[in-house]
Amino acid sequence: MKPVLVITYYWPPSGGAGVQRWLKFVKYLPDFGIQPFVLTVDPAQAEYPFLDRSLEADITPELKVYCTDCKGVYDWYKKLTGSKTAPYGGFVNENRPSLLQKFARFIRGNFFLPDARRGWVKYAFAEACRIIEKHGIEAIITTGPPHSTHLTGLKLKKRYHLKWVVDFRDPWTSIYYNDSLYQTRWARKIDRRMEQSVLDACDHLLLVSVDQKKLSVDPQKVTFLPNGFDSNDFDVKKSGFPEVFTFCYTGTIAGSYPVTKLLEAFVFLCTRFLFKLIFIGSVAGSIKKDFSDCLGDSVVFIDFVSHTEAIDCMMSSNILLLIIPKTESNRFIMPGKLFEYLATGKGIMAVGPPDSKVAQIITQAKAGNTFDYDDIEGMKKFMLQQYQSYLDKKNHETDSEYIQGYSRKSLTETIAEIINF
Repeated sequence: MKPVLVITYYWPPSGGAGVQRWLKFVKYLPDFGIQPFVLTVDPAQAEYPFLDRSLEADITPELKVYCTDCKGVYDWYKKLTGSKTAPYGGFVNENRPSLLQKFARFIRGNFFLPDARRGWVKYAFAEACRIIEKHGIEAIITTGPPHSTHLTGLKLKKRYHLKWVVDFRDPWTSIYYNDSLYQTRWARKIDRRMEQSVLDACDHLLLVSVDQKKLSVDPQKVTFLPNGFDSNDFDVKKSGFPEVFTFCYTGTIAGSYPVTKLLEAFVFLCTRFLFKLIFIGSVAGSIKKDFSDCLGDSVVFIDFVSHTEAIDCMMSSNILLLIIPKTESNRFIMPGKLFEYLATGKGIMAVGPPDSKVAQIITQAKAGNTFDYDDIEGMKKFMLQQYQSYLDKKNHETDSEYIQGYSRKSLTETIAEIINF
């Protein structure tokens, strides 16, 4: 099998959506003649927003994982701002930043480029050199965020001239929260220069969002590769009809998310029937307050659960909610949760641009509907229709063959083809 080194900061016991992408791809690479080796940071020195031990079940005994030291800065950040946790998810845990938090963001955005985890680069590079020489590595893969990981790949490319695949799980310089970093023109220029040096040097670029193809890079070496879902995570899950009609949302909701009309639709439902609305993940304080004030006991907020528990909640719900941020180029945003939503076979109610890529996939999968941010009448009608199906005990019928094309194993075959080309 061809030996390949995957360099990723996020790896179990880290939790969250970011870690799962390469955890799952690495799991299936041997099926396509690729022997992966993983280089990551020592969990004792890593800065993870969440921990999820359940993900460790996907690490096979045969997989060799190398961990290194890391020099971080978030302990300094927490001491300076008095925060219990470092910022994450586009600062969703900092609803209204204090003056100290704004100052800390300025320092981060102008002096820690491309990100605050750059201190890992020298350790990752040194260990990667040892792994490459010991195992005869033929290709390397770097995934970000943190995009400083790609600087390790850049150094390795210059030294060994190996095939280098770069994976952008999120945009680099065009990420939606960059404006919150108060970057100067000087800092933006340096950041863009680093990004471009990576794009120029890599042999292939993997993108989650098709909008990122606007990057200045040869389109011949770009592949759109969404996150997908692992069929094994759903094969043993049972789906049933809950006692109360249930909506479920998983993931982050920042204070800027446009949920006003969605909330009004739920207030309307309160006058029609009983329901439960469950949010799993980080939700901005202002949005929590608005939903709690209006919906009372009908809404439940759960800060974090394991991936296994999140899937259990999806499978025991009737409707899965998806909200696309109202930002520039949001028609191309591709939330990872979409594909796991599809895998459940449940109905999906998305709020966002009706002409978005998300809307297109939901329609093709026959999984539900997408409503513009102000389309409250459309939302209410869809909710009432789904409730009637619930009363009639009718399961949602999706296009399972189309959905299977987004399985992690199917997507991993594409990666293998890129590595072997």
